[in-house]
Amino acid sequence: MSKDKSEIKRDILNKFREVNAGPGRALPPSWLEIFYNPGLNPQEKRLCNVAVDELVEDGLVLFKDDSRRVLIITEKGVEKIFSNGEYWYADL
Repeated sequence: MSKDKSEIKRDILNKFREVNAGPGRALPPSWLEIFYNPGLNPQEKRLCNVAVDELVEDGLVLFKDDSRRVLIITEKGVEKIFSNGEYWYADL
């Protein structure tokens, strides 16, 4: 079964949660491209780009630079993943 956009957003934010990220903390360079994307089918890869763009638009993450390789969590992103217990992802 394919992942939908919300599941992909959740996976990305969950990675920040796993590493107990604070504001301004980046995921390892190329995490999406090297570790996450290879497990996705072509449709999910397209959705991943949309999901990341929406996370940026929502102010939850930002890119370190124009390469889109390094994601940084914002204060708003940290508040989202740590403030609502296990159901923090309900409104993604």
